[in-house]
Amino acid sequence: MNPRGEAIGRLLRRLGRQEAGQLTLEWAMVLAFIALPMYFVMKVCMRLLVAHYRMVSFMETVPFP
Repeated sequence: MNPRGEAIGRLLRRLGRQEAGQLTLEWAMVLAFIALPMYFVMKVCMRLLVAHYRMVSFMETVPFP
């Protein structure tokens, strides 16, 4: 294992033993595993919605006889 991985492992083990940091660690995990991916999912959804709106707006302005 590389030195950086060992340092992160020691930090996580130390945080796991300390009950005072448990709530902070839980909220950090919620942020990392739920909130951040949802941000990117919402970003993609907004791009799709904007593209759909542009397509519909264009189709309404096409002059059909």
